[in-house]
Amino acid sequence: MDIVIADILFHVPADLKSQERSNIERDLQGCDGVVSAHFVPKQPHMLEVAYNPKLVATSTLREHLHERGLKVSIAGL
Repeated sequence: MDIVIADILFHVPADLKSQERSNIERDLQGCDGVVSAHFVPKQPHMLEVAYNPKLVATSTLREHLHERGLKVSIAGL
């Protein structure tokens, strides 16, 4: 069985509180196809998500963040 894992880096507002970041990580990790989601420790404005692109699209991940009221942009793949 082939499992494909891709990474994406989202730029999010840097002023999010620690609890908000934890909630975002937890929520994303609960999405089908997401392997992990975490904020880069020394760069709180960067959110790294590892996911299976066969199960979830980057646009879906971005939309999920928009639904939380976050203005995000894709910083890298």
